[in-house]
Amino acid sequence: MGVMKIPSAALCVTLLAWTVTAADGPAPEASKVRAELDAMQGRPAPALELSNWINGKPVQISDLKGKIVVLDFWATWCGPCIASIPHNNEISRKYADKGVVFIGVCAQKGAEKMAETVKTHQIGYPVAADANGKTVAAYKANSYPDYYIIDRKGNLRWADFANKDVEKAITTLLTEK
Repeated sequence: MGVMKIPSAALCVTLLAWTVTAADGPAPEASKVRAELDAMQGRPAPALELSNWINGKPVQISDLKGKIVVLDFWATWCGPCIASIPHNNEISRKYADKGVVFIGVCAQKGAEKMAETVKTHQIGYPVAADANGKTVAAYKANSYPDYYIIDRKGNLRWADFANKDVEKAITTLLTEK
């Protein structure tokens, strides 16, 4: 019989903490750039380079320190994006008084229809166009809708995670001081 090695207590605690944190957070989506997205998490969120703001004035991530920011990367031609608008409206209203800010980042392709789409589908949260594609590139968003959460310190906490987990991500961050 071989000798069974028992892991150190520190390793057990670390693995337990990682398991609890991973289980509590939103599930990452499969992505061709998953390793790059994972490397961005926990670091300061990239700047927003957006234009044509609707339902709000232009902001930067630095303006929103102390708030939880949900970035919804979407496109006017994307069926699942349009289908998610009512739920996004509901969540953005539900958590607005708790310091949660939704921002819809409209893809470059189709951005000329953004204002019409906002009006037709009654988007209630701020949206802006990524007219030069720099924000999508900085966040490595490569499908729509893609959701990213920035914590109160301005760090990108979760990048491109399961759409069904937006509220779970928000409530997880709301429990943190």
